[in-house]
Amino acid sequence: MNAADTPGPDAGTRVDDPLTVAGLYEHLLVPNFPASELITAAELVESVAAGTSTVRVIGAPEDPLAIAVTESFARSPAVLLGYFATRADQRGRGIGSALLTGLLAGIAAEEPEVSVVLAEVEHPAHHPVHAVHGDPAARLRFYGRLGGHILDLPYVQPPVDASQEPVYGMLLLALAPPARYVRGDRLLPEAGLAGALEEILAGADPERLPVAAALAAARHPRGTRLIRVADLDSAPVALKP
Repeated sequence: MNAADTPGPDAGTRVDDPLTVAGLYEHLLVPNFPASELITAAELVESVAAGTSTVRVIGAPEDPLAIAVTESFARSPAVLLGYFATRADQRGRGIGSALLTGLLAGIAAEEPEVSVVLAEVEHPAHHPVHAVHGDPAARLRFYGRLGGHILDLPYVQPPVDASQEPVYGMLLLALAPPARYVRGDRLLPEAGLAGALEEILAGADPERLPVAAALAAARHPRGTRLIRVADLDSAPVALKP
């Protein structure tokens, strides 16, 4: 595909129907994420019905090409890009870039109350390339090209349920935050990072996970430092004890 063939921004079609959401879960989330990082289909359907999650898809629901799942917070204007995936046979065609670019532009234009979109990404030094789930290094570069910065805090993805373990060696990214929430190389406290992390880490065992350190970085009075993807080596990383 040459530059002329690259798709333009496409925020996708919002999907609310429970059966369609469940089908998209099976078609695009199960093949692209390890079980340790996936909520259940029923939990996703329930969250969409409650209005706390949104599902957007490129392609017909019966033949989806890419999906983006966002989650809102009760105590923060930030949102979390909980899941983002392109079908394996469609990777490298610009479809994922079109969806994420369109999603971020749509949020900026239509949801001005949203301060920043956060994303959980595997640290490429601590998660190997997977034949099915993809290459963490390529994924991080992808987010970096679209304005993503690593937040300067030790992040561990809490267990999605009691049967799973935390996911160590993770990074939390801020995706192209609006200029009004950035000063120099810092995401300002007004972006609500602390409130978002409090909800993400609610119930996490502080004896096992670096909850206090992550929240302290998010609550810094001058804001949380933004690290360029190219400077990955300077980002903190929390590994399994």
